[in-house]
Amino acid sequence: MSDLSVQIRITSVRSRGKFGGVIFAGRTDDGEQYVAVCDHTLIPDSSLVDKGQQWTVRGEPTLRELVASNGFKIKETQIAAAEAELLRPSGRNIIAWIAECPDCTGIGQVKATKLYDRFGPALIDYIESKNFTALAEIISEDAAKPLCSAFAKHQVANTLLWLDRVGIHRQIGKKVTDFYKYDAQTRIEANPYVLISFEANWKAVDELARIRFSIKADDPRRLEAAIEEALYRGMESGHTCLPAGDVKSRLVTLLGSSSLGAIALAAGGGTPQYRQIAGMYQPTGTHLIESYLATRLHAMAVGEDEGGQTVLFGQIGGDLGIVDSVLDAHERSHGIHLAEEQRSAVKCSAGTHLSLILGGAGTGKTTVLRSLYQVLEELQPGVSIYQLAPTGRATQRMAEATGRGSMTISGFLIKIESSGIAIGSVIVVDEMSMVDVILMYRLLRHIPAGVRLILVGDPSQLPPIGPGLVLHALAGLPAIQQTELKVVKRQSSTSGIPTVAAAIRNHQVPSWATYLGKPDSGVSFITCSPTEIEATVARVYEELGGRGQDFSVQILSITNAGVGGVKNLNIALHNRYRQAAEPIYCHDVEFGIVGATTLDRVPLKVGDLVIYTKNDYALGLRNGSLGKIVEALLVGELDEPCCIVDFEGIEYHLNTKQLNAVNHAYAITTHKGQGSQFSRVVIPIRESRLLDQALIYTAVTRGVDQVVLVGDLDAAMKAIKVPARATLRHIMLPMLLEMDGK
Repeated sequence: MSDLSVQIRITSVRSRGKFGGVIFAGRTDDGEQYVAVCDHTLIPDSSLVDKGQQWTVRGEPTLRELVASNGFKIKETQIAAAEAELLRPSGRNIIAWIAECPDCTGIGQVKATKLYDRFGPALIDYIESKNFTALAEIISEDAAKPLCSAFAKHQVANTLLWLDRVGIHRQIGKKVTDFYKYDAQTRIEANPYVLISFEANWKAVDELARIRFSIKADDPRRLEAAIEEALYRGMESGHTCLPAGDVKSRLVTLLGSSSLGAIALAAGGGTPQYRQIAGMYQPTGTHLIESYLATRLHAMAVGEDEGGQTVLFGQIGGDLGIVDSVLDAHERSHGIHLAEEQRSAVKCSAGTHLSLILGGAGTGKTTVLRSLYQVLEELQPGVSIYQLAPTGRATQRMAEATGRGSMTISGFLIKIESSGIAIGSVIVVDEMSMVDVILMYRLLRHIPAGVRLILVGDPSQLPPIGPGLVLHALAGLPAIQQTELKVVKRQSSTSGIPTVAAAIRNHQVPSWATYLGKPDSGVSFITCSPTEIEATVARVYEELGGRGQDFSVQILSITNAGVGGVKNLNIALHNRYRQAAEPIYCHDVEFGIVGATTLDRVPLKVGDLVIYTKNDYALGLRNGSLGKIVEALLVGELDEPCCIVDFEGIEYHLNTKQLNAVNHAYAITTHKGQGSQFSRVVIPIRESRLLDQALIYTAVTRGVDQVVLVGDLDAAMKAIKVPARATLRHIMLPMLLEMDGK
């Protein structure tokens, strides 16, 4: 039988596929009834199909006979759809759409007809423009608002379905429609390469443009988009800009031609998407971000106007002569002795608008902060001090070390209104090496003039995952007041850890201590093949006293997956220590009461060492909080607790949803461990693109008494001797800071 093409209005949706595809029934304007069967390739998201919509369906028809529940036989024509297109309501069809749309509450056939009779075909224009005043001539404003929202939703659904059909992933499609609304299809048809700005895959977009829209290889839209794509992929590696040579080599890969790459570069940097500055290409967005950072940081350093920091020291009297006496009293009351470099750091930050406190791991930066807060409160009674850090784990450790509340930078942006930050307030950001330019931009845009900013960190530790470098760009800059702490306080000199850490930091070969197979001191290296790493790590873990009972011995891995990764080691140690332990049960909406597992499908049992992997401000847990499951609970409803977990000495009753954020923590990544310290640390080492000097240095300095590295010594030495990858990032901020400082 030949294909049949019909235009039907949906009267019911019979079935929605969980992973796409839908079966719906409808009738034509002549009253003929059809059932359309659309698979997931036609309609990947079944939620976009609804009653009242009008579709054109083409496919092979089949006459089917069904037996209804009352025993009557029913004949219907079913179409196996080869094509399906959601139509935009137009003409008098808008009457039926309004009357049958479930979202158009309070408007039936009569009122819908009156609307069309009043406005005619222009009714759609009034709805699109949300002209509530005009529509209120026929219906109430309360009815007009959902009508307009429903039509916008219909248009977005139409665009999403179109994007699905042309092969654009649903997440990308959602970003596009959020930005362009129902104008998305028109924008994409005019230039498909706009999808690159929404992180769409270059190959998919290029094929769409070349095949569906017949865009030629040398089309300016394609060449310009290729440069944009090259710069975006550079951002994924941490760069905020790229040299022309790098861009050219990337263009050859993207365009498949060196001549096309040369044509693209010859166009210059005058487009809205990117800039060309001093031989560097930079996306316009990151250029604006880094330019703002440079301008604002210099303004803060000299004292911002508008009644801000220029009057800050007038408020506190500017009497910095009492700092030494305050510090003397602080030392006596706390039984501590501040080194001269620590005193200098306090004085620097107490007397400047913007300052840096730099120092390697364990050099006493938090001791400086505690002393600094004492001085600031003496100079400026009642001063508000905000402690921030980029990660939940870092904020937790910051709070524990200083005895003051702290929050993530993201949490600060959400919870603290900019207007509520008083002039003279102090904002302290720890672990600044992990802060990228985007997060720093958001922070500086949020804080008003007249706020003191103190940035704390170690440029030798792990860099931000996102693009750019902030702390590294500011370290050593004469215009920014800063002090560096060099004497290690955390580990004793006899432990040997400071000496090895210093060698790694300076790209030198460390003097490894001999490993004696027991708890000891120093930093050792056990060489073994990749196939032996996991078994050796597990053996060393036990020899150092690890029994899966606490975090005194901690494994810090380079990666989550692969040999020596977090996943493999957690499975092995969970099986070793918790195989026969009492299981935890949770509530599954589909299967009822089931055994609880991590997202990696490893069972959770009483006694398991775990890590919380999200910031839950309502619960009071941070991403990176380490804990131990201490009790299984009887499971009832979905939101009822199913176990008790001890995080940092506080017991939390977690329900099924919260348990989704729990993973095993016999091994964690070095990134998760930054900002923490453990008595003894075991570090698996293997060849990896992620292995570099900063990662090894950060992992080693998490240990207080003893560190044992296990695996490929040659890979470790190679990583230690060469510059850390962060130093190879192309960034514009240093140049912009110098320009602003002149």
